[in-house]
Amino acid sequence: MKRPSDRSEAEHTRDTLFRCLANGHQRYLLGYVHERSSSGVAKSDLATWHAATIHEKALIEVTDSEHERARTELHHKHLPMLEEAGLIECDEQGSVTTTDHPAFEDSSIVDAVTDSETVHDESLDALFDALADSRRRTVLSVLGQQYHPISLETLARDVAARESNTPERDVPQDHVQRVLVRLTHVHLPLLGDTGLVDYDTEADLISYEGHPDLRVQWLESSVEDVMDSVGSDDPETTDVQTLEGTEIIVSHGQSLCEEANEELFMLFSTTGLLEEGCFARIEDALDRGVDVYLGSRDPVVRETVRERAPEVVLWEPQLDWLNLSSDTETVGRLVFADRDAIMLGTVGEKRSGGNYDEKAIVGKGADNGLVTLMGQLLGSRIDHLDSQTEDVLTQLSL
Repeated sequence: MKRPSDRSEAEHTRDTLFRCLANGHQRYLLGYVHERSSSGVAKSDLATWHAATIHEKALIEVTDSEHERARTELHHKHLPMLEEAGLIECDEQGSVTTTDHPAFEDSSIVDAVTDSETVHDESLDALFDALADSRRRTVLSVLGQQYHPISLETLARDVAARESNTPERDVPQDHVQRVLVRLTHVHLPLLGDTGLVDYDTEADLISYEGHPDLRVQWLESSVEDVMDSVGSDDPETTDVQTLEGTEIIVSHGQSLCEEANEELFMLFSTTGLLEEGCFARIEDALDRGVDVYLGSRDPVVRETVRERAPEVVLWEPQLDWLNLSSDTETVGRLVFADRDAIMLGTVGEKRSGGNYDEKAIVGKGADNGLVTLMGQLLGSRIDHLDSQTEDVLTQLSL
């Protein structure tokens, strides 16, 4: 657990990062420098390129006055902001290079600054502007882990609890009220305008809408840990790791959905475990061309998936894989991405708020024992799920 001062510093660092990314010109500048960072870019050349971009003309057609205006804008606005965020550095010779900032190891951020077709997309401006505030990131995290829309007061209490690292029951009501006022007048209107949330003021209900480029790591991790998922090239990642608590389990499961490139295999025991944020990421995976398979014995889960995402290959498991025994936890959720990363979660007692006590084991990589075991249990049977035959369904190992 981070000490409060460390957490505050990390949150400020992320605020600064996303504030820089909220400007299309700065994204494009950052991408241009990043792609040429090994040799660096002279400020004068960067000004010429910036002017050509602004005026949509060839480099050779940039006039002296356009070059000077672009150079002034770089010197007084864009470069200082990028440098303050730790994304670039300028040497005494006037050469600009990108740093070893961990953001450049995040493929989604690199795509956001280097893809010439989308780098100036105004929806990215709105997305990153929304993320440039720690409370708004917390709001999105809370809403992304809900199955149903929630009331404003419920949201305010959850946000207050997370920000103070305090159980919800221990958060003073006056503090909840202060958070509620700020949500009402500042944060929810902005998030609503960007399309990230929907706030029904008449019913007093808020729901998660999401954005196809939004990544759960941006909401949950410190910026230093944006890419620190289970499964780097570190030999220790061959171990099976344990997660405790719904918040981190939901976040990790949604991250696996984001990472899937070819195949996403999932099982859910009850309706409430398939959160709105997970649904959004399933829909994004389908848009990317990922084959998505989802099984559940809960008819509400199957009907909801059928309505929301008809492209998903949906089935009802024929074996009683949910019940481990009468006196232990039961399997709650399973996410298996590209047969290379696995999360298997169990649910315990249902708490007063309607949530469960949850634990999960996770692994990633071809040499990971849990991944290997799951591959052997399911094997080629996943390949035949499209047929939906009784013979195939009864052979599923779970």
